[in-house]
Amino acid sequence: MRDPVYTYCREILPPSVVEHATSLSFTRPGACNLALARGNLLEVYEVGLVMKKSDDEVPSAEYEYRDAGAEEFDLPMIREDQTAPGQRSKNTKQPQLHLIGRWSLHGKIMDLRAVQRGKAQGVDRLLLSFAEAKMSLVAFDADTQSIATESIHYYEHDALKQRTFNDGQTCDLRTDPEGRCAALRLYDDQLAVLPFAAPGDLTAAKPYADSFVVNLRDAGIGVRNVRDFVFLSGYLEPTLALLHEQDPTWPGRAEEAVDTCSVTIVSLDLGRNSVSILNAASKLPYDCRTLLPVPEPVGGVMVFASSSITHVANGAISCISLLNHAAKHGIGASMQNYLDETNVDLELVLDPCGSVCTLVGSNTVVLWTQYGSVFLLRLAGNGRLIKRIVAKQIAGTDIRKNPHELTAPVWDDISILPSCATELHLVYDDDSAHLSDEQLFFIGGRSGRSLLVGVRDANTLDSTSGDSDNIAEDDIEAELYGDAPPSSTTNKSSEREEWAASYTTTVYDEIVGTGTVVGMDIGVSAASGAAENLEMVSCMGNEWRGSLCIQQRHIQPEIVASFDLPGSPVRGVWTVRCLREYNIGGVMQAADLASLADLSDTFMVVSRDTSTSVFAAGDELQELDRTGFYINGPTIDVGEILGYTRVVQVHTHGLRVVNASGREVQSIGFDQDQAVIAELSDPYVLVRMRSGKTVVFEASSDSGRLREAAVPSYFEGGQVVAASLFEDMHHVLGTNREWAERNKDTLNDQARASGEAMHDGDFDNLYADATVKKRRRGVDPTATQRQSRRKHSDDVFDDLYDEGDSDKSDEEETEDAKDEGARPEDVRGDSPMYVLVLTDSGDLNVLRLPQFECVWTTRRLDNLLDTLVGAQVDGAKLASDSSSDSDEEGTARNHVAAASAAHGRRVDQIQLVQLGGDSITDTHLLVLTTAGEVAVYRAFEHCAHEYTSQRAASHADLQLDTDDSLALRFVRMQHDVLAYDPEYQQKMRRVQARQEKAYAEWEERSKMQAVEKVEEERTARKRAVEKQQREEAMAVADWDEGSDEEVGASDSVVAKAEENIEVSVAAPDDIYADDSTLSKPAQDIPEQPITPSENKPAEDNDIDDAEAALRYPLDLTRKFIVLDNLGGYPAVFVTGLRAVVVLAGSKRYARVHPIRVPVKLPPSLQPVEKGFDAEASGLLMPGRPLVGVARFHSRACANGIVVLTQSGTLVVARLPVSAQTARGGIEFDSAWPVRCIPAGTAHSGISTQGGVAFHAGSKSYVAATSSPEPFYIREPNPDIAFRQATEAAEAAGKPVPAPRTVIPEYQRHDLRTTSVPPLVPRFSIDLLSPETFETVDSYMLDVHEHVAAMQTLELESAQAEGGSRALVCVGTGFVLGEDVMSRGRIYVFDIVDVVPLPGRPQTNRKLKLLYTEEVHGVVSAVGELRGNLVMSEGSKLYVRSFANDTLTSFAFLDCHTWVRSAVGLRNFLLVGDVANGLSFVGFQEEGPARLHVLGRDAHACLPIECADFLVLGQQLQLLAADSHGHLHLFVYAPRDVHSFGGQRLLRRGEFSLRSRVVSLRRIIGSSRHVCLAMTFDGSVHAVSMVPEKTYKRLQRINGQLAKAVPPIAGLNPREYRAVPLHRRQNQAPKRTVLDADLLVPVYTNGSVVRQKEAAQRDGTTADRVLKDIVETESVFGIF
Repeated sequence: MRDPVYTYCREILPPSVVEHATSLSFTRPGACNLALARGNLLEVYEVGLVMKKSDDEVPSAEYEYRDAGAEEFDLPMIREDQTAPGQRSKNTKQPQLHLIGRWSLHGKIMDLRAVQRGKAQGVDRLLLSFAEAKMSLVAFDADTQSIATESIHYYEHDALKQRTFNDGQTCDLRTDPEGRCAALRLYDDQLAVLPFAAPGDLTAAKPYADSFVVNLRDAGIGVRNVRDFVFLSGYLEPTLALLHEQDPTWPGRAEEAVDTCSVTIVSLDLGRNSVSILNAASKLPYDCRTLLPVPEPVGGVMVFASSSITHVANGAISCISLLNHAAKHGIGASMQNYLDETNVDLELVLDPCGSVCTLVGSNTVVLWTQYGSVFLLRLAGNGRLIKRIVAKQIAGTDIRKNPHELTAPVWDDISILPSCATELHLVYDDDSAHLSDEQLFFIGGRSGRSLLVGVRDANTLDSTSGDSDNIAEDDIEAELYGDAPPSSTTNKSSEREEWAASYTTTVYDEIVGTGTVVGMDIGVSAASGAAENLEMVSCMGNEWRGSLCIQQRHIQPEIVASFDLPGSPVRGVWTVRCLREYNIGGVMQAADLASLADLSDTFMVVSRDTSTSVFAAGDELQELDRTGFYINGPTIDVGEILGYTRVVQVHTHGLRVVNASGREVQSIGFDQDQAVIAELSDPYVLVRMRSGKTVVFEASSDSGRLREAAVPSYFEGGQVVAASLFEDMHHVLGTNREWAERNKDTLNDQARASGEAMHDGDFDNLYADATVKKRRRGVDPTATQRQSRRKHSDDVFDDLYDEGDSDKSDEEETEDAKDEGARPEDVRGDSPMYVLVLTDSGDLNVLRLPQFECVWTTRRLDNLLDTLVGAQVDGAKLASDSSSDSDEEGTARNHVAAASAAHGRRVDQIQLVQLGGDSITDTHLLVLTTAGEVAVYRAFEHCAHEYTSQRAASHADLQLDTDDSLALRFVRMQHDVLAYDPEYQQKMRRVQARQEKAYAEWEERSKMQAVEKVEEERTARKRAVEKQQREEAMAVADWDEGSDEEVGASDSVVAKAEENIEVSVAAPDDIYADDSTLSKPAQDIPEQPITPSENKPAEDNDIDDAEAALRYPLDLTRKFIVLDNLGGYPAVFVTGLRAVVVLAGSKRYARVHPIRVPVKLPPSLQPVEKGFDAEASGLLMPGRPLVGVARFHSRACANGIVVLTQSGTLVVARLPVSAQTARGGIEFDSAWPVRCIPAGTAHSGISTQGGVAFHAGSKSYVAATSSPEPFYIREPNPDIAFRQATEAAEAAGKPVPAPRTVIPEYQRHDLRTTSVPPLVPRFSIDLLSPETFETVDSYMLDVHEHVAAMQTLELESAQAEGGSRALVCVGTGFVLGEDVMSRGRIYVFDIVDVVPLPGRPQTNRKLKLLYTEEVHGVVSAVGELRGNLVMSEGSKLYVRSFANDTLTSFAFLDCHTWVRSAVGLRNFLLVGDVANGLSFVGFQEEGPARLHVLGRDAHACLPIECADFLVLGQQLQLLAADSHGHLHLFVYAPRDVHSFGGQRLLRRGEFSLRSRVVSLRRIIGSSRHVCLAMTFDGSVHAVSMVPEKTYKRLQRINGQLAKAVPPIAGLNPREYRAVPLHRRQNQAPKRTVLDADLLVPVYTNGSVVRQKEAAQRDGTTADRVLKDIVETESVFGIF
């Protein structure tokens, strides 16, 4: 271990738990934005109104629950005969969340608040707080769509650090409702106050003033132990309400002090930096935790405690509402007069820190409890005097009345585990006026989903608002309980239900989350079954509400069919839809396009190296022999035009147009040139030639024929590098003039500054003569489809195939079209059409069709900048300059191209596409480089500053040159899909050349095998004839009647019989076999040895690269395939090295997911030997690239795809997507494809200790699940317990216990001492189906028996094949109180196959208990060591062998306190203790087996939660995670003098994750082991070892980027990953851990310029850095 070890760590999955939320107008004035904090991830959403159609409505959320003890276990089923409550009518606008952006910060967000600046300032700002005592003020930069830091405030000074460190709970932020200041809670009882400039004050140099710190203890107000603080509204100065406890107490001192809390109202003087007390209310219950300010006219604050809710106003207590009967014991005698016992029957116990509340109106509060239940609280009283607080449960499970009976769905409506809540203020339009009386809220969930909820009160009368609404004391009873006397309990209940029934809630949208995580394991996906297709299955939630979360990095589609077409390997595939035309009223008209989405594919065109095949698509593929398609060569592209009535085929030598019957309509040839790439977008066809020329054809709806359009001159000069067509179906691209019309106020402000204000009338004149149509949003896409109508003739197809009816040939018609140019009236529909052109100088031009007018351009697209800014370019000038470039400019372009090729990549293809659905569609620009990198840009509306200044300074009637230019910019979107291989295209060409060669060998081998088979049959017949002749000869000899003449005659007959045999045998599976060759006799075929491909790496020199590049031009193959419906998502499929799918769901945020399809080599390419490795022989590329894809829609596979693998295999697949993601469907609109399985009847919660385990033998999962049960203390008196046990045995007819028998504590009866017992989980072990993840078997544990550890271990077993088998080992412990000795058990389960239940094939497995044993101590950890079970029992560690279904101990080790982790690797064991650090243990098998401690942590004080090994070649490193969320790395180096002969483990590094690690799982690669660390907030970090050279190169570049890249909110990346000083050991940490969270995003989504600059400063190249990153993270992509 003398060699240095280095570690690479990166976050591969961001956190998902929504911890904080606030609403503001952040992105633009008047916008309704929502800011979320997910750990270190900041997300900004915008709430928009979306037209919901009937087919988008979510089905019913009602469930049918089965009893947990029933024979059949299943997930909750959805009733089909009901509709969801609150479901809106058809085609109405509803609020929906749209994700604007997400930014990963170098610090965990502790709190965030909105800084309201008012309408004068336009937009609000966001204030963030970070540990240990920092806050940052950030704003949104509309020009770059990013976050801009305005100020940083740092309070981590020694003068402020008195005696404590911030633990994360003292970084609370509060802002004044009037926007005057903000307060940050610091160390102990200190507040940092940040004043803001007055709203509308334009003279202020900065939006804030100097901050100051107030010590509440020393400020003369004597406030100590602050628990919560809030700002109050309605005061002239900023006013705070402080909840504090002067004399701390606890439940053990309830007899002495129970009313120790106080609420103090203080005023902040921002001018003098001082604090003064206004009033105070004392004698509040000791368990008060949180405050809620109540607005006018009620006013005051609500104080929430665990058993009561108190209202305080003007320094006086109004009432104390008790939530259970036991709450009276926590109220002092002086407060008895304020008690309100209205809600005591609820028996509710709150966790104020885990509950969330928000105001609905002025006197109603919605409360989400820690159990997920929802209550309405009504403040009833006279003005500010509140007499009662009435509570009514409206959602959730009333688990305290009957924990086993689910009275409401646990995963439906608004019942979630809350973390935060905020009200959203959305401006409604005329179409959404029905929502104006609703209040919109966002409820963040700490476990699972977060909701966008609308709350409506049918009764608009507010009982406590206004003078007319002041209700007298006598009227309160009538309002709450009706006219009946208050003593009538029945009437009280009914009236309260009627009051709560007036409120309705509607869930409009949700955000899927994967935290909080309590356990994780890695298994093999049951859908694919391949060992490399892994999935992460995590337990999410707690005992009251939980679920399983299945995540995969790759999209693994459901395979419907896979087939290999006969013939040479397939190189391309296309499917097209074509509508037939009918004679309706003398006009040829296509079918109704309303059913276009349901129209199945008409043709499938398959292209090979030298031919093309056409199939009739549908449920069965049938090859068509005689069609109008070109079949004598490869096909370039196929698509539909003229409203899906014609199909255009682009082949290497020309174009062909066919109709729905497959008949040729038109044919255009390319003279002395060949097409290499094409793209079709109705009515245009864009073709690029091998000579570099770009040709555009346009289809005329009148004649139904294609004609060549007049293009700019530089299209013919070979200057076009890439081009694509785009149809703005939703009219989202607007011009500068349209932007100016919508932003009159902005231009008027600029005009006032210049003294020339514009009026509305001027704008009306400006647009009176506009030639460009105004942009229209929300256009129905079906209205923009085109239909072809033509003149009627006697025969429907006569005018299509009669070439004599036209006076001009196709060539003459094309020449006339070039002279005339494209006519706008020929373009059907009103959707604007554009063509994107990338020139050889790197400029991207957007041309409007059909005029080819340049409306937008940007420079140097090949640099892949973060923001693409448009430049003002005249289209005519661009065309003229391009046609007359000087030699110097041409030389400059050559230098640019050479520079692009020098760094290994250049822009290969571009595509502009609209994603997001019909009513919500954003425009995205996709850029693909030759190295396989995919850059995704999102278009946003932005008018250039030059234009706005010119328009503001000019008169309205003046026409500017840039009026018709697009007001457009592009911002690059972040994704973590890294694919980089500059030699990919060259490698793929070689693979295709080898495949063609292998196919030729197989074809020759098949022919020879057929000839051999014919010869064998001929030989067999000849032998049969000879045998018959011998038998006849013997018979003649016996009778002695034969003669020589007769024998000769028989020989001649045999010869004639052989001559009459006709041989006609074709090679198997080959329809193109040459019969003439097979008919030759065997002696005519020269004998040549067949040399099949050997199983060895292919050499590169066997293929000519120049010839392969000419025959397989992959760089000119279309790699962007736009799919209108891929499992419900509009998507773009990107083929190549690492095929990805770019899609956008309802959140309008483009997601980039890699897709994986199984690849196999067809029989025609496989040699005869066994054990053939296709990748090693060079017939397949590693990484499974996909070379083609096409839409596939039929009755058997709706909205699917047909994928072409690199081996030529066609795979028909579809996405397993569901509309109800939260109920088991796969959600692709997330960071990773995720599937959440809600906790149903068999498991109402997920274990907080055991988690989940994957059983490899059956590919099933075993989960430790739980359900809540009340906990009572067991009978402590052993005599009474014995008497009770005897009576119970006699009553049940069982044998009574022997005298003086001590009854175990867990078998004694409950001692019911309270009416509000605490709830504890009741655990069970559930077997889950790998396909549906429903519970198929369950094993219930004893009462109060908790699961502490559960893993699947490979244990030695003589009965199993191979000597070992996978068994599920579970360790438990009995929790009966602190005064009862702990006990535990060890369980060993096996999963066996059984006969499934009828109609339920997933129930073919059962849990089989092989062994159980009760031990003296909790079994807190289990592991495997050399095929033996390692288990912790109390303070001891045992090694036990499993033989004959029995555990036998043969080695043990005395440990320290509490073992949390025991991981084995060969003969080594890594033991982690929760209080005594890490131990490295050796296992001796020979002789007396024993465990020996080799080394320990030097200080032995780390609270280890989990540990594992890291391996790189011969190097070994120890990884441990503590309970504070820090990773520690150790090595065992006995030769190092600092290790004292190996007794001390040497620390080699540390890395902070800022979240508690709940699980470590090791993935074994070829030569490297990778550990995945899943944290409590749902994030996943990958940790692996790297070589020294790689680490030093990347570390130097990472250090440069830490200084060069400006961090958001001014945070330090190094500080974020450093362990805090008070958590560190005395030894200084070594810099051996590389934080790749800064390096990888720059080289994955950063600009090329920044990448090259960072690499050049280190003396290397960006290509070298990218290759290091790809090599290091190659193991991460196994999911």
